[in-house]
Amino acid sequence: MNILIADDLKIYRLALKLYIHKHWPEAMIYEASTMHEVVADVFDVEFDLLILDINMPGSELLEDFVSQAIKYTKVIIFSDLDKDDTRVENLIKIGADAFLPKISRQEEVINTLAFIFSEREL
Repeated sequence: MNILIADDLKIYRLALKLYIHKHWPEAMIYEASTMHEVVADVFDVEFDLLILDINMPGSELLEDFVSQAIKYTKVIIFSDLDKDDTRVENLIKIGADAFLPKISRQEEVINTLAFIFSEREL
């Protein structure tokens, strides 16, 4: 399974990567720190899941990107914003599969990922 973790802060990418590899060691994890890197990567790799920071550089394109990406893959919005934030709500309405707060405990991250993976044959 191919997963792209996109966040401008390496510490968040590293934490998610460790959580994922602990429970899904076969996962191939790719990283991006800007929306432009995300767009470039999706042309090179067929991803099963995109975990996208709502505030990374270039994220003003996020709504347009998510509206297209959901046709091909699962999308989790990753943010330090509240779930009730207007932008988060809009991304969920557009079709993002889940919202994951950056302050989530490991258990919550794993449960969210397990739910997403159970909805899609990987």
